[in-house]
Amino acid sequence: MAVECVRDVGFRRVLPMCATVLYVFAGSVEASEADAFFEEVPLVLTASRLAQSPMLAPAPVTLIDREMIEASGFTEIHDLLRLVPGFQVADWPGGSPTVANHGIGDAYDRRIKVLVDGRTVNNPIWGDTQWDNLTIRVDDIERIEVVRSANGGAYGANAFQGVVNIITRSPVTEDGYSVISRFGVDGFYDHGVRVNGPADSPVAWRLSASTRSAATFESFVRSNGENELQEAFSREVLNLQLVSQINPQDRLSLHFGVSQGVDTRGYPEMGTRLRNFQLDPVQDGDIRNQTVHAAWTRSYSTTSELSLQYFYQGQQARRAWEIDVRKVGEARDGTIFADRDIDVSVNNLEVQLSGQILPSVEALIGAGARHERVRSAAFFDTDAALTATYWQTFGNLTWQATDAMALNLGGTYEHHDYSGKLFSPRVAINYALTPTAGLRVSAGKAYRAPSLIESHGLETLREDGSIVNIGYNAAQPVDPEEMRFFEIGLVARPMKGLSVDVRVFREAYSGYLDSQSCRLPTAAVPVPSKERCSDVGVFPPADWSAANALTYQSAKTKRFLNLGNFVAKGGEYTVDWRRKGWGRVVFSQAYITLNASDDLVDRDIELSAPQVTTSLLFMKDLPERWRASLGYYHNDDMYWLNQGDRVPNRDRIDLRLAKRFGPPGAENEFALVMQNLGEIATEFHEGRYRHEPLIYASLRLVW
Repeated sequence: MAVECVRDVGFRRVLPMCATVLYVFAGSVEASEADAFFEEVPLVLTASRLAQSPMLAPAPVTLIDREMIEASGFTEIHDLLRLVPGFQVADWPGGSPTVANHGIGDAYDRRIKVLVDGRTVNNPIWGDTQWDNLTIRVDDIERIEVVRSANGGAYGANAFQGVVNIITRSPVTEDGYSVISRFGVDGFYDHGVRVNGPADSPVAWRLSASTRSAATFESFVRSNGENELQEAFSREVLNLQLVSQINPQDRLSLHFGVSQGVDTRGYPEMGTRLRNFQLDPVQDGDIRNQTVHAAWTRSYSTTSELSLQYFYQGQQARRAWEIDVRKVGEARDGTIFADRDIDVSVNNLEVQLSGQILPSVEALIGAGARHERVRSAAFFDTDAALTATYWQTFGNLTWQATDAMALNLGGTYEHHDYSGKLFSPRVAINYALTPTAGLRVSAGKAYRAPSLIESHGLETLREDGSIVNIGYNAAQPVDPEEMRFFEIGLVARPMKGLSVDVRVFREAYSGYLDSQSCRLPTAAVPVPSKERCSDVGVFPPADWSAANALTYQSAKTKRFLNLGNFVAKGGEYTVDWRRKGWGRVVFSQAYITLNASDDLVDRDIELSAPQVTTSLLFMKDLPERWRASLGYYHNDDMYWLNQGDRVPNRDRIDLRLAKRFGPPGAENEFALVMQNLGEIATEFHEGRYRHEPLIYASLRLVW
């Protein structure tokens, strides 16, 4: 029996051979029973770049579907990852929100690869994801697929702690118009409109636009008398998506996106404690991101297709201010012009071919190239643009060895300007215990290549041509981080409406790459030997002005080093139960421990993963088309590295109450959302940052 499935997944029209899924898991089950079973199993793309059942996937995948997105009440994309077992999420006022998996998280989530419809959106400077600058909104998302382990075998370097693939809603699946408005406390608003082309148009298209604003952090005075950072932002986002099925074989997709707005960050002037205010006063920063994504897919059969895609990512950030260099207690006049302007452009080209090469063997091969160009005088101490290029080839092979067992081999070979040649392999065995339960054993190796700032960074502040402050300093060559992983997982659907995902894992990290502080010489204060940069092989640039260093603190620089090895191990599970007419419960937990080797320099790493994390999303259908949802999120004590610090054991509760109205089946809805009920959340740093709670009402009209 051969069953053909056509699934629209954003920009790619995937024609998986559903018979393959049924062949593995149905066994001797009759065709009608197997069909009914398959209808309940969603397909995932991100584990191997092929459409598969989660029970056939070679890696653990969490699926955040549209129902969960709406029920959560989250208005920011990064918050949705709180629903993924093992993930930690934090916001902080000094930069973009950050995400980690199994610990070692800091201000820059550079160990997780993030895709939007298959295109990489990580920023080349740090390798992080600027979640608040993405050119899509929560309302544009159909689902999010999260690979909860290293996946270098499919995506190469930097798919290190996981892969997040944000899949947008295809214009093929929608028509009509919709408007949504959200109003909340402290000036929060989020308004959006979506316009879809007519259903019978040869080119399916959708135009969406939104504007939002929020004050996320308020400043306060700490016990030592110093004031803290504050943050507010506004964004306008515009998206145009077009999809055309040119003929039965060829499909063309285009996506244009723009996000622009203002970040207001800094230290307000309070009292006489001027140290922080002097260097980073409250000021506005303008930011603009652009995205272009073009994809062509040719389907040769139900099991074979060729795809070619190009995508461009650009960013311009403008942030500058004057610093009054008078020190407290010293007579020093004058100002310094601080320039934090950034220009980034990234071009990608990728080709991929998949097909059935034998009755029991499915294969995929592909290649890609990426060119990055960055200009930032502040972070690299030059007005010239820095460029980097890397290429990769990747492949995946699935062999159906027996009716119950499948072998999956994947690997990526690549060359990166920052790290040379790397090979990331993965092997997985999937075994069907029953028609509705599959066991997975997988192992492999993955890398995180140094980012541009870790390879070439020199963050400076100049006065009259001389360097008077140095931040990050890539003074020494560094190697890529490496991880060897092993995991055993079980994915099962023991009864209708119930799915279970369980796994245990061991991840061995070597060459952990991070920053470490040392001090350059100053004229005023001698530096103790144990803190001197020169004693660890780091020397100041020739134009470093020791005599004019702003403060003793400003002579502190952060160098990048491979700091040692450690092991993460633990387990996690998700139970997803739903009953029509009643509701749905999605419950996840993760248990994590980190054990460092004796040579690891930064012992805080062992504290960077909470021992237990819990997430619960409860969705309940009520009479008269009302629906309520409850979100509960718990983290044990943990330690965010670098700009972060200790965060205590904490619990977060969100509530959402919604009512649908209009004709039966209409999606018109009014909702009231209360996020982070109770105490003000302490995220990222217990003593410094207090994330504001949010209460808002929303109205959605669809016609």
